[in-house]
Amino acid sequence: MSVELRRHVSGLVSDFAAEYGEIDLIGRRIDCSAETHERLSETFETFGVVGGAGIRVTEGEKVLLVSYEAADGWIDPGDSRRPGESYTECARRGVREATGIEAAITDIAQIHLLLIDDPTGRDPIPNPYVSFRGTYESGTVRPGPDVASVRWTDEPPEELLYEELAEHPLLA
Repeated sequence: MSVELRRHVSGLVSDFAAEYGEIDLIGRRIDCSAETHERLSETFETFGVVGGAGIRVTEGEKVLLVSYEAADGWIDPGDSRRPGESYTECARRGVREATGIEAAITDIAQIHLLLIDDPTGRDPIPNPYVSFRGTYESGTVRPGPDVASVRWTDEPPEELLYEELAEHPLLA
């Protein structure tokens, strides 16, 4: 599983670099329980799906951020990939479900390579998350399922879920 998954991640980065040019690749290790590690491993082995995607949606001078009920901070809206779903399809669906709006993808912002570790010492699972840049197209902003709050902002909130989000031009 490990070799196949590493190939998937390498191919993902190569494909996006060919399409969008230079990629801002951010690596981060995340600790998880043995059960979560096993579930991620089984999901990849069963469905061939890993990772997720979202969009940093802008409208004018504001960026759209969400606060998920299970998270301690603000982040760009997105979701985990589903079987048969591309990263761009995942990003658009994730934004729609989390915020009620449609967004157009204009570029790629970052690829976060989350290395999921567990306490048993197994190899970490690479779990890529693609963060696109995009613009508002249509719809009314409202929090979707599992979303505590949604807001347009031109200033960084105190609690960002990850520090690289502060690098967004509208939040820097």
